[in-house]
Amino acid sequence: MALQTPASTPPISLHRHNPVRGILMWCTAAFFFTSQSAVLKWLADDIHFSEILFIRSFVVVAGTSVLLLRGAGMKAPFRTKRFPLHFGRFLFFSASLACFIEAVKDIPLADATAVSFAAPLMMTALSVPLLGEKVGLRRWSAVIVGLCGVLVIANPSTGIFQMTALWALGAALTYAFAIVITRKLTTSEPAVIVVWIMNVPYIVVMPVFAPFEWVVPTWGQVGLMMLSGAMVLVAQMMAVSACSLAPPQVLAPFDYTAMIWAVLLGFLVWNDVPTPTILVGAAILIGSGIYILWREAQVARATRRAQPTSSES
Repeated sequence: MALQTPASTPPISLHRHNPVRGILMWCTAAFFFTSQSAVLKWLADDIHFSEILFIRSFVVVAGTSVLLLRGAGMKAPFRTKRFPLHFGRFLFFSASLACFIEAVKDIPLADATAVSFAAPLMMTALSVPLLGEKVGLRRWSAVIVGLCGVLVIANPSTGIFQMTALWALGAALTYAFAIVITRKLTTSEPAVIVVWIMNVPYIVVMPVFAPFEWVVPTWGQVGLMMLSGAMVLVAQMMAVSACSLAPPQVLAPFDYTAMIWAVLLGFLVWNDVPTPTILVGAAILIGSGIYILWREAQVARATRRAQPTSSES
């Protein structure tokens, strides 16, 4: 059953079909998400995650508030009629994060990452019953080939067959639901409103942990947390905007580019030299991505050529 929008009169859709631009924005978002993860790696040993998440979300809310003041105004988020979907999106993203943290407590990071990258497969599958999208053989094949590339890079051990790996699978499933909800929200909600509403609850909830876990950060650590927030602001705006330009089954395979960015950052920042296995997996991912990008560009050109002679809107 498709996700329903409240209202008697359907809202005018803000979706603009431009899959190539959506893919490029999705890949850019993956880069910034991965980059901020590298920043978190520096901070994680000394600063509790709740404190990092508070500062990060504060920066995102501040940035989106500036955009709202220059555009629709600060009252715009409160005029939304889709709070249930916004709340569901927040819950699914939060559950995904919590599940992934639980997973890496008991199984190696590579194993948890490999299992969590089942999310693009789930995104593709869920887009059919929940959004009414059509997924052809080429798109299914591209997602599966991309997953093979990720598995080659991650080189998971037998840890992926442990019961605790179900936490990583839960992270993938809840993330997939969150992206499908994002696609639904962007039919009527601008990206800035979606991002603003997503981050406000973290500012309210995270200080609850202050008496138990928070420490006084150095100015350098504050700077890194603010940098993380700026990266997440760009990443979330790009990701939500991409959802308004292309359906989940088109964007899904490009989630895997996060693995490529992780390998590159590991080499540039920590001097982690890629192994031959990593290079082979990256080549599979890049080849799959180039094919999808080419295919979507071909389809878009064919659609534009057909529009002047088509009687359909």
